[in-house]
Amino acid sequence: MDATETETEPSDMQGGDSLERDIGLLGATAIGAGTMIAGGIFVLSGLAVANVGAAAIVSFALAAVVASFTALTYAEFATIYTVDGGGYAYVAEVFDSDWSYLVGWLLILGYPASAAFYLASFADWFARFVRPAIALPEALPYWIPGVVVLAVLVGINLAGAEETGRFQIVVTGLKIALIGLFLLGGLRAFSAEIVVSSLETHITQFGDIALTSALVFITFFGFEAIATSEGEIDAPERTVPRAIFLSIAIVSVLYGLVVIVVVLAINDGAFLSFLADRGGLSSPDVATTFVAEHGEVAMARAAQYYLGGTGFYVFVVGALLSMISAANATVLAGSRVKLAMARRGHLPERVQRIDPQSGVPTVAVVGTGGLILFFFLVFGVAFGTSPGTPGGDGGLVLGFESLAHFADAMLLGGLVFVNVALIQSRRKDPDRERRFRVPAVPWIPLIAIGSNLALLVSIELTSLALAGVAVIAGVVFWFTVIEGG
Repeated sequence: MDATETETEPSDMQGGDSLERDIGLLGATAIGAGTMIAGGIFVLSGLAVANVGAAAIVSFALAAVVASFTALTYAEFATIYTVDGGGYAYVAEVFDSDWSYLVGWLLILGYPASAAFYLASFADWFARFVRPAIALPEALPYWIPGVVVLAVLVGINLAGAEETGRFQIVVTGLKIALIGLFLLGGLRAFSAEIVVSSLETHITQFGDIALTSALVFITFFGFEAIATSEGEIDAPERTVPRAIFLSIAIVSVLYGLVVIVVVLAINDGAFLSFLADRGGLSSPDVATTFVAEHGEVAMARAAQYYLGGTGFYVFVVGALLSMISAANATVLAGSRVKLAMARRGHLPERVQRIDPQSGVPTVAVVGTGGLILFFFLVFGVAFGTSPGTPGGDGGLVLGFESLAHFADAMLLGGLVFVNVALIQSRRKDPDRERRFRVPAVPWIPLIAIGSNLALLVSIELTSLALAGVAVIAGVVFWFTVIEGG
Protein backbone atom coordinates (compact mmCIF):
# COMPACT_ATOMS: atom_id res chain seq x y z
CA MET A 1 0.00 0.00 0.00
CA ASP A 2 1.44 3.35 -1.04
CA ALA A 3 0.98 6.62 0.78
CA THR A 4 -1.81 8.78 -0.55
CA GLU A 5 -1.76 12.55 -0.90
CA THR A 6 -5.52 12.86 -0.72
CA GLU A 7 -6.69 14.93 2.23
CA THR A 8 -10.08 14.61 3.79
CA GLU A 9 -11.93 17.90 3.84
CA PRO A 10 -14.79 18.61 6.23
CA SER A 11 -17.92 17.10 4.78
CA ASP A 12 -19.70 20.45 4.67
CA MET A 13 -17.12 21.73 2.18
CA GLN A 14 -17.51 19.09 -0.48
CA GLY A 15 -20.17 20.59 -2.68
CA GLY A 16 -22.68 18.13 -4.02
CA ASP A 17 -21.27 15.37 -1.85
CA SER A 18 -21.87 17.26 1.41
CA LEU A 19 -23.89 16.04 4.36
CA GLU A 20 -26.25 18.25 6.30
CA ARG A 21 -25.36 19.03 9.92
CA ASP A 22 -28.78 18.20 11.33
CA ILE A 23 -27.81 16.50 14.62
CA GLY A 24 -27.59 18.63 17.77
CA LEU A 25 -26.31 17.91 21.28
CA LEU A 26 -29.44 15.96 22.24
CA GLY A 27 -29.28 13.80 19.13
CA ALA A 28 -25.54 13.19 19.48
CA THR A 29 -25.95 12.23 23.14
CA ALA A 30 -28.82 9.91 22.17
CA ILE A 31 -26.54 8.19 19.64
CA GLY A 32 -23.92 7.54 22.32
CA ALA A 33 -26.29 6.62 25.15
CA GLY A 34 -28.49 4.59 22.81
CA THR A 35 -25.49 2.50 21.78
CA MET A 36 -24.29 2.04 25.37
CA ILE A 37 -27.66 1.17 26.90
CA ALA A 38 -28.22 -2.03 24.96
CA GLY A 39 -29.14 -5.46 26.24
CA GLY A 40 -26.01 -5.39 28.40
CA ILE A 41 -27.69 -3.26 31.05
CA PHE A 42 -30.07 -6.12 31.71
CA VAL A 43 -27.71 -9.07 31.31
CA LEU A 44 -24.40 -7.67 32.57
CA SER A 45 -25.84 -5.91 35.61
CA GLY A 46 -27.21 -9.17 36.99
CA LEU A 47 -23.98 -11.00 36.22
CA ALA A 48 -21.87 -8.26 37.79
CA VAL A 49 -23.91 -8.29 41.01
CA ALA A 50 -23.72 -12.07 41.20
CA ASN A 51 -19.93 -11.79 40.95
CA VAL A 52 -19.18 -8.92 43.35
CA GLY A 53 -22.45 -7.72 44.89
CA ALA A 54 -22.76 -3.97 45.40
CA ALA A 55 -19.07 -3.65 44.49
CA ALA A 56 -20.33 -3.99 40.92
CA ILE A 57 -20.84 -0.22 41.16
CA VAL A 58 -17.06 0.06 41.52
CA SER A 59 -16.58 -2.24 38.52
CA PHE A 60 -18.84 -0.12 36.32
CA ALA A 61 -17.18 3.08 37.54
CA LEU A 62 -13.74 1.64 36.82
CA ALA A 63 -14.86 0.56 33.34
CA ALA A 64 -16.21 4.06 32.70
CA VAL A 65 -12.90 5.61 33.77
CA VAL A 66 -10.89 3.26 31.54
CA ALA A 67 -13.23 3.94 28.61
CA SER A 68 -12.84 7.66 29.28
CA PHE A 69 -9.10 7.41 28.59
CA THR A 70 -9.89 6.57 24.96
CA ALA A 71 -12.90 8.93 24.96
CA LEU A 72 -10.49 11.76 25.81
CA THR A 73 -8.53 10.93 22.65
CA TYR A 74 -11.71 11.05 20.59
CA ALA A 75 -12.70 14.36 22.17
CA GLU A 76 -9.39 15.96 21.19
CA PHE A 77 -9.51 14.66 17.63
CA ALA A 78 -13.14 15.79 17.32
CA THR A 79 -12.04 19.41 17.78
CA ILE A 80 -9.48 19.07 14.97
CA TYR A 81 -11.14 16.93 12.29
CA THR A 82 -14.85 17.72 12.00
CA VAL A 83 -15.63 14.96 9.52
CA ASP A 84 -17.49 11.67 9.46
CA GLY A 85 -15.54 8.48 9.98
CA GLY A 86 -14.54 8.62 13.64
CA GLY A 87 -11.42 6.65 14.51
CA TYR A 88 -10.69 5.75 10.90
CA ALA A 89 -10.73 9.40 9.82
CA TYR A 90 -8.46 10.42 12.70
CA VAL A 91 -5.88 7.73 11.92
CA ALA A 92 -6.04 8.54 8.21
CA GLU A 93 -5.46 12.25 8.84
CA VAL A 94 -2.50 11.71 11.16
CA PHE A 95 -0.63 9.05 9.21
CA ASP A 96 -1.85 9.98 5.70
CA SER A 97 -1.16 6.44 4.50
CA ASP A 98 -3.12 3.76 2.74
CA TRP A 99 -2.40 1.53 5.73
CA SER A 100 -5.18 3.42 7.51
CA TYR A 101 -7.49 1.38 5.29
CA LEU A 102 -7.02 -1.51 7.71
CA VAL A 103 -8.37 0.58 10.60
CA GLY A 104 -11.41 1.41 8.50
CA TRP A 105 -11.81 -2.26 7.63
CA LEU A 106 -11.87 -3.17 11.34
CA LEU A 107 -14.63 -0.64 11.94
CA ILE A 108 -16.78 -1.38 8.88
CA LEU A 109 -16.96 -5.01 10.01
CA GLY A 110 -17.06 -4.32 13.75
CA TYR A 111 -20.07 -2.00 13.57
CA PRO A 112 -22.28 -4.35 11.50
CA ALA A 113 -21.28 -7.26 13.76
CA SER A 114 -22.35 -5.20 16.79
CA ALA A 115 -25.67 -4.30 15.16
CA ALA A 116 -26.21 -7.96 14.24
CA PHE A 117 -25.65 -8.88 17.89
CA TYR A 118 -28.26 -6.34 19.03
CA LEU A 119 -30.78 -7.58 16.47
CA ALA A 120 -30.08 -11.23 17.27
CA SER A 121 -30.66 -10.41 20.94
CA PHE A 122 -33.88 -8.64 19.94
CA ALA A 123 -35.06 -11.72 18.04
CA ASP A 124 -34.17 -13.94 20.99
CA TRP A 125 -36.08 -11.79 23.51
CA PHE A 126 -39.02 -11.44 21.12
CA ALA A 127 -39.21 -15.22 20.74
CA ARG A 128 -39.05 -15.86 24.48
CA PHE A 129 -41.19 -13.06 25.89
CA VAL A 130 -43.40 -11.52 23.19
CA ARG A 131 -44.17 -14.38 20.83
CA PRO A 132 -46.06 -16.48 23.44
CA ALA A 133 -48.17 -13.45 24.37
CA ILE A 134 -49.30 -12.70 20.80
CA ALA A 135 -49.60 -16.33 19.66
CA LEU A 136 -47.49 -16.17 16.51
CA PRO A 137 -47.42 -19.37 14.43
CA GLU A 138 -44.82 -21.86 15.64
CA ALA A 139 -43.68 -22.39 12.06
CA LEU A 140 -42.47 -18.78 11.84
CA PRO A 141 -38.65 -18.77 12.25
CA TYR A 142 -37.58 -17.01 15.44
CA TRP A 143 -35.18 -14.70 13.55
CA ILE A 144 -37.79 -13.09 11.27
CA PRO A 145 -38.57 -10.19 13.70
CA GLY A 146 -34.86 -9.29 13.75
CA VAL A 147 -34.76 -9.09 9.95
CA VAL A 148 -37.94 -6.99 9.91
CA VAL A 149 -36.44 -4.53 12.41
CA LEU A 150 -33.25 -4.34 10.33
CA ALA A 151 -35.27 -3.46 7.23
CA VAL A 152 -37.09 -0.72 9.16
CA LEU A 153 -33.83 0.72 10.51
CA VAL A 154 -32.22 0.77 7.07
CA GLY A 155 -35.31 2.56 5.77
CA ILE A 156 -35.09 5.17 8.53
CA ASN A 157 -31.39 5.73 7.85
CA LEU A 158 -32.13 6.14 4.13
CA ALA A 159 -34.67 8.85 4.96
CA GLY A 160 -31.99 11.20 6.28
CA ALA A 161 -29.71 11.96 9.22
CA GLU A 162 -32.28 14.29 10.78
CA GLU A 163 -34.93 11.58 10.72
CA THR A 164 -32.42 9.06 12.09
CA GLY A 165 -31.48 11.45 14.88
CA ARG A 166 -35.12 12.10 15.80
CA PHE A 167 -35.85 8.37 15.86
CA GLN A 168 -32.81 7.83 18.09
CA ILE A 169 -33.90 10.56 20.50
CA VAL A 170 -37.43 9.15 20.77
CA VAL A 171 -36.42 5.51 21.22
CA THR A 172 -33.57 6.30 23.63
CA GLY A 173 -35.88 8.55 25.64
CA LEU A 174 -38.53 5.85 25.82
CA LYS A 175 -36.17 3.17 27.00
CA ILE A 176 -34.59 5.45 29.62
CA ALA A 177 -38.11 6.28 30.83
CA LEU A 178 -38.99 2.57 31.10
CA ILE A 179 -35.72 1.81 32.89
CA GLY A 180 -36.54 4.76 35.16
CA LEU A 181 -39.93 3.19 35.94
CA PHE A 182 -38.16 -0.05 36.85
CA LEU A 183 -35.76 1.88 39.09
CA LEU A 184 -38.61 3.77 40.71
CA GLY A 185 -40.27 0.51 41.67
CA GLY A 186 -37.08 -1.14 42.89
CA LEU A 187 -35.73 1.82 44.84
CA ARG A 188 -38.92 2.04 46.90
CA ALA A 189 -37.44 -0.88 48.84
CA PHE A 190 -34.10 0.93 49.25
CA SER A 191 -32.11 -0.05 52.31
CA ALA A 192 -28.74 1.60 52.89
CA GLU A 193 -27.87 -1.18 55.33
CA ILE A 194 -28.25 -3.87 52.67
CA VAL A 195 -26.21 -1.96 50.10
CA VAL A 196 -23.43 -1.06 52.53
CA SER A 197 -23.28 -4.61 53.87
CA SER A 198 -22.96 -6.04 50.35
CA LEU A 199 -20.31 -3.46 49.50
CA GLU A 200 -18.27 -4.24 52.63
CA THR A 201 -18.48 -7.98 51.90
CA HIS A 202 -17.16 -7.71 48.35
CA ILE A 203 -15.02 -4.56 48.22
CA THR A 204 -11.81 -6.48 48.98
CA GLN A 205 -12.32 -8.85 46.04
CA PHE A 206 -9.96 -6.80 43.93
CA GLY A 207 -9.38 -9.46 41.30
CA ASP A 208 -13.08 -10.18 40.81
CA ILE A 209 -13.88 -6.46 40.68
CA ALA A 210 -11.22 -5.96 37.99
CA LEU A 211 -12.44 -8.95 35.95
CA THR A 212 -16.03 -7.71 36.18
CA SER A 213 -14.87 -4.27 35.06
CA ALA A 214 -13.27 -5.84 31.99
CA LEU A 215 -16.51 -7.72 31.33
CA VAL A 216 -18.64 -4.56 31.26
CA PHE A 217 -16.09 -2.25 29.58
CA ILE A 218 -17.47 -2.71 26.09
CA THR A 219 -20.85 -1.27 27.16
CA PHE A 220 -19.23 2.19 27.15
CA PHE A 221 -18.06 1.98 23.54
CA GLY A 222 -20.89 4.20 22.25
CA PHE A 223 -18.69 7.30 22.29
CA GLU A 224 -17.11 6.09 19.05
CA ALA A 225 -20.49 6.12 17.33
CA ILE A 226 -20.83 9.83 18.15
CA ALA A 227 -17.48 10.69 16.58
CA THR A 228 -18.21 8.54 13.54
CA SER A 229 -21.25 10.72 12.74
CA GLU A 230 -19.41 14.01 13.34
CA GLY A 231 -19.88 15.22 9.78
CA GLU A 232 -23.62 15.55 10.46
CA ILE A 233 -23.38 17.07 13.94
CA ASP A 234 -23.94 20.79 14.37
CA ALA A 235 -20.96 22.73 15.82
CA PRO A 236 -19.01 19.46 16.24
CA GLU A 237 -15.99 21.06 17.95
CA ARG A 238 -18.19 21.81 20.96
CA THR A 239 -20.99 19.27 20.56
CA VAL A 240 -19.02 16.03 20.11
CA PRO A 241 -16.83 16.27 23.27
CA ARG A 242 -19.86 17.30 25.33
CA ALA A 243 -22.00 14.49 23.94
CA ILE A 244 -19.25 11.91 24.54
CA PHE A 245 -18.87 12.65 28.23
CA LEU A 246 -22.54 13.40 28.82
CA SER A 247 -23.53 10.00 27.44
CA ILE A 248 -20.87 8.21 29.52
CA ALA A 249 -22.10 10.04 32.64
CA ILE A 250 -25.78 9.21 31.98
CA VAL A 251 -25.03 5.55 31.37
CA SER A 252 -22.76 5.29 34.44
CA VAL A 253 -25.53 6.66 36.69
CA LEU A 254 -28.13 4.31 35.19
CA TYR A 255 -25.89 1.27 35.61
CA GLY A 256 -25.13 2.23 39.21
CA LEU A 257 -28.83 2.54 40.06
CA VAL A 258 -29.67 -0.74 38.32
CA VAL A 259 -26.93 -2.48 40.34
CA ILE A 260 -28.47 -1.13 43.58
CA VAL A 261 -31.91 -2.45 42.61
CA VAL A 262 -30.50 -5.89 41.80
CA VAL A 263 -28.60 -5.95 45.10
CA LEU A 264 -31.79 -5.06 46.97
CA ALA A 265 -33.73 -7.74 45.09
CA ILE A 266 -31.37 -10.65 45.73
CA ASN A 267 -31.30 -9.74 49.42
CA ASP A 268 -35.09 -9.68 49.66
CA GLY A 269 -36.41 -13.03 50.84
CA ALA A 270 -39.88 -12.36 49.44
CA PHE A 271 -38.46 -11.61 46.01
CA LEU A 272 -36.28 -14.73 46.06
CA SER A 273 -39.34 -16.83 46.76
CA PHE A 274 -41.20 -15.01 43.97
CA LEU A 275 -38.30 -15.61 41.57
CA ALA A 276 -38.08 -19.27 42.52
CA ASP A 277 -41.80 -19.69 41.91
CA ARG A 278 -41.89 -17.85 38.57
CA GLY A 279 -38.56 -19.20 37.36
CA GLY A 280 -39.18 -22.81 38.29
CA LEU A 281 -36.21 -22.87 40.68
CA SER A 282 -35.83 -25.59 43.26
CA SER A 283 -35.47 -23.09 46.11
CA PRO A 284 -34.80 -19.40 46.82
CA ASP A 285 -31.21 -20.32 47.74
CA VAL A 286 -30.25 -20.80 44.09
CA ALA A 287 -31.48 -17.31 43.09
CA THR A 288 -28.01 -15.73 43.00
CA THR A 289 -26.78 -18.36 40.56
CA PHE A 290 -29.91 -17.88 38.48
CA VAL A 291 -29.32 -14.10 38.34
CA ALA A 292 -25.76 -14.70 37.11
CA GLU A 293 -26.84 -17.12 34.39
CA HIS A 294 -30.16 -15.49 33.42
CA GLY A 295 -29.72 -11.84 34.37
CA GLU A 296 -32.31 -10.53 31.94
CA VAL A 297 -34.99 -12.96 33.12
CA ALA A 298 -34.26 -12.29 36.78
CA MET A 299 -34.47 -8.53 36.25
CA ALA A 300 -37.69 -8.85 34.30
CA ARG A 301 -39.14 -10.82 37.21
CA ALA A 302 -37.88 -8.09 39.55
CA ALA A 303 -39.85 -5.56 37.49
CA GLN A 304 -42.91 -7.79 37.80
CA TYR A 305 -42.35 -8.11 41.55
CA TYR A 306 -41.93 -4.38 42.13
CA LEU A 307 -44.43 -3.02 39.59
CA GLY A 308 -47.11 -5.69 39.44
CA GLY A 309 -48.40 -7.72 36.51
CA THR A 310 -47.58 -5.10 33.86
CA GLY A 311 -44.06 -4.58 35.18
CA PHE A 312 -42.72 -7.67 33.44
CA TYR A 313 -43.76 -6.45 29.99
CA VAL A 314 -42.70 -2.86 30.75
CA PHE A 315 -39.23 -4.23 31.35
CA VAL A 316 -39.30 -6.42 28.24
CA VAL A 317 -40.38 -3.48 26.06
CA GLY A 318 -37.56 -1.41 27.57
CA ALA A 319 -35.07 -4.12 26.69
CA LEU A 320 -36.37 -4.43 23.12
CA LEU A 321 -36.17 -0.66 22.64
CA SER A 322 -32.61 -0.73 23.96
CA MET A 323 -31.59 -3.22 21.32
CA ILE A 324 -33.37 -1.31 18.54
CA SER A 325 -31.78 2.04 19.40
CA ALA A 326 -28.33 0.49 19.74
CA ALA A 327 -28.70 -1.16 16.34
CA ASN A 328 -29.95 2.09 14.79
CA ALA A 329 -26.96 4.08 16.07
CA THR A 330 -24.65 1.37 14.79
CA VAL A 331 -26.21 1.40 11.31
CA LEU A 332 -25.58 5.15 11.17
CA ALA A 333 -22.00 4.86 12.42
CA GLY A 334 -21.07 1.94 10.18
CA SER A 335 -22.33 3.65 7.03
CA ARG A 336 -20.40 6.85 7.82
CA VAL A 337 -17.12 4.98 8.16
CA LYS A 338 -17.70 3.54 4.69
CA LEU A 339 -18.42 7.04 3.38
CA ALA A 340 -15.18 8.37 4.85
CA MET A 341 -13.21 5.46 3.40
CA ALA A 342 -14.68 5.97 -0.08
CA ARG A 343 -13.70 9.66 0.01
CA ARG A 344 -10.08 8.62 0.58
CA GLY A 345 -10.17 6.01 -2.16
CA HIS A 346 -10.22 3.12 0.32
CA LEU A 347 -13.57 1.85 -0.94
CA PRO A 348 -15.13 2.03 -4.44
CA GLU A 349 -16.12 5.55 -5.50
CA ARG A 350 -19.85 4.78 -5.71
CA VAL A 351 -19.94 4.29 -1.92
CA GLN A 352 -19.45 8.04 -1.37
CA ARG A 353 -22.40 9.16 -3.48
CA ILE A 354 -24.91 11.28 -1.58
CA ASP A 355 -28.58 11.16 -2.52
CA PRO A 356 -29.53 14.75 -3.47
CA GLN A 357 -32.98 14.50 -1.89
CA SER A 358 -32.28 12.75 1.41
CA GLY A 359 -28.67 13.86 1.80
CA VAL A 360 -27.76 10.27 2.72
CA PRO A 361 -24.92 8.04 1.41
CA THR A 362 -27.39 5.48 0.08
CA VAL A 363 -24.89 2.84 -1.05
CA ALA A 364 -23.05 3.03 2.28
CA VAL A 365 -26.27 2.59 4.26
CA VAL A 366 -27.51 -0.32 2.14
CA GLY A 367 -24.05 -1.92 2.26
CA THR A 368 -24.04 -1.65 6.04
CA GLY A 369 -27.48 -3.25 6.18
CA GLY A 370 -26.24 -6.08 3.97
CA LEU A 371 -23.27 -6.77 6.23
CA ILE A 372 -25.51 -6.74 9.30
CA LEU A 373 -27.81 -9.27 7.65
CA PHE A 374 -24.79 -11.44 6.75
CA PHE A 375 -23.46 -11.52 10.32
CA PHE A 376 -26.97 -12.03 11.71
CA LEU A 377 -27.65 -15.05 9.51
CA VAL A 378 -24.19 -16.62 9.87
CA PHE A 379 -23.82 -16.29 13.66
CA GLY A 380 -27.47 -16.33 14.68
CA VAL A 381 -28.99 -18.79 12.22
CA ALA A 382 -26.59 -20.90 10.15
CA PHE A 383 -24.18 -21.65 13.01
CA GLY A 384 -26.21 -20.28 15.91
CA THR A 385 -27.44 -21.84 19.12
CA SER A 386 -30.45 -19.59 19.73
CA PRO A 387 -34.15 -20.55 19.76
CA GLY A 388 -35.11 -22.37 16.62
CA THR A 389 -31.56 -22.79 15.33
CA PRO A 390 -29.48 -25.90 14.92
CA GLY A 391 -26.29 -26.20 16.87
CA GLY A 392 -24.76 -28.43 19.43
CA ASP A 393 -24.94 -31.37 17.01
CA GLY A 394 -21.32 -31.24 15.87
CA GLY A 395 -19.47 -28.94 13.55
CA LEU A 396 -18.90 -25.23 14.00
CA VAL A 397 -21.14 -23.59 16.58
CA LEU A 398 -20.97 -19.81 16.96
CA GLY A 399 -23.99 -17.98 18.31
CA PHE A 400 -24.56 -14.62 19.98
CA GLU A 401 -21.61 -14.72 22.37
CA SER A 402 -19.14 -15.42 19.57
CA LEU A 403 -20.71 -12.63 17.53
CA ALA A 404 -20.28 -10.17 20.42
CA HIS A 405 -16.65 -11.23 20.91
CA PHE A 406 -15.95 -10.89 17.18
CA ALA A 407 -17.38 -7.36 17.20
CA ASP A 408 -15.35 -6.51 20.30
CA ALA A 409 -12.14 -7.75 18.67
CA MET A 410 -12.63 -5.62 15.56
CA LEU A 411 -13.66 -2.47 17.44
CA LEU A 412 -10.99 -2.75 20.13
CA GLY A 413 -8.36 -3.11 17.43
CA GLY A 414 -9.54 0.20 15.99
CA LEU A 415 -9.34 1.90 19.40
CA VAL A 416 -5.69 0.89 19.77
CA PHE A 417 -4.75 2.61 16.52
CA VAL A 418 -6.67 5.78 17.42
CA ASN A 419 -4.69 6.17 20.65
CA VAL A 420 -1.44 5.56 18.78
CA ALA A 421 -2.52 8.26 16.32
CA LEU A 422 -2.93 10.82 19.12
CA ILE A 423 0.63 10.27 20.32
CA GLN A 424 1.87 10.67 16.74
CA SER A 425 -0.30 13.75 16.21
CA ARG A 426 1.29 15.52 19.18
CA ARG A 427 4.76 14.66 17.87
CA LYS A 428 3.97 15.54 14.28
CA ASP A 429 2.16 18.83 14.90
CA PRO A 430 2.74 19.95 18.51
CA ASP A 431 1.78 23.58 17.89
CA ARG A 432 -1.56 22.89 16.21
CA GLU A 433 -4.57 24.55 17.83
CA ARG A 434 -6.59 22.01 19.79
CA ARG A 435 -9.71 23.30 21.51
CA PHE A 436 -9.57 20.30 23.81
CA ARG A 437 -6.29 18.69 24.86
CA VAL A 438 -5.83 15.30 26.52
CA PRO A 439 -3.70 15.74 29.64
CA ALA A 440 -0.51 13.78 30.30
CA VAL A 441 0.17 12.66 26.73
CA PRO A 442 1.62 10.10 25.98
CA TRP A 443 0.74 8.44 29.30
CA ILE A 444 -3.05 8.63 29.06
CA PRO A 445 -3.14 7.19 25.51
CA LEU A 446 -0.64 4.50 26.56
CA ILE A 447 -2.91 3.49 29.46
CA ALA A 448 -5.81 3.33 26.99
CA ILE A 449 -3.76 1.19 24.60
CA GLY A 450 -2.77 -1.18 27.39
CA SER A 451 -6.34 -1.59 28.62
CA ASN A 452 -7.63 -2.19 25.09
CA LEU A 453 -4.96 -4.82 24.42
CA ALA A 454 -5.72 -6.50 27.74
CA LEU A 455 -9.36 -6.79 26.71
CA LEU A 456 -8.37 -8.09 23.28
CA VAL A 457 -6.39 -11.01 24.68
CA SER A 458 -9.33 -11.96 26.92
CA ILE A 459 -11.60 -12.55 23.91
CA GLU A 460 -12.45 -16.17 23.12
CA LEU A 461 -10.06 -17.85 20.69
CA THR A 462 -12.70 -18.74 18.08
CA SER A 463 -13.74 -15.10 17.70
CA LEU A 464 -10.11 -13.93 17.64
CA ALA A 465 -9.40 -16.45 14.89
CA LEU A 466 -12.41 -15.22 12.92
CA ALA A 467 -11.20 -11.63 13.39
CA GLY A 468 -7.82 -12.67 11.98
CA VAL A 469 -9.54 -14.23 8.98
CA ALA A 470 -11.54 -11.02 8.52
CA VAL A 471 -8.34 -8.93 8.48
CA ILE A 472 -6.82 -11.26 5.86
CA ALA A 473 -10.01 -10.90 3.82
CA GLY A 474 -9.61 -7.13 4.05
CA VAL A 475 -6.08 -7.30 2.68
CA VAL A 476 -7.29 -9.51 -0.18
CA PHE A 477 -10.14 -7.08 -0.86
CA TRP A 478 -7.65 -4.20 -1.05
CA PHE A 479 -5.38 -5.81 -3.62
CA THR A 480 -8.14 -7.40 -5.73
CA VAL A 481 -10.84 -4.71 -5.66
CA ILE A 482 -9.32 -1.37 -4.61
CA GLU A 483 -5.83 -1.64 -6.12
CA GLY A 484 -6.89 -4.10 -8.80
CA GLY A 485 -9.89 -1.99 -9.84
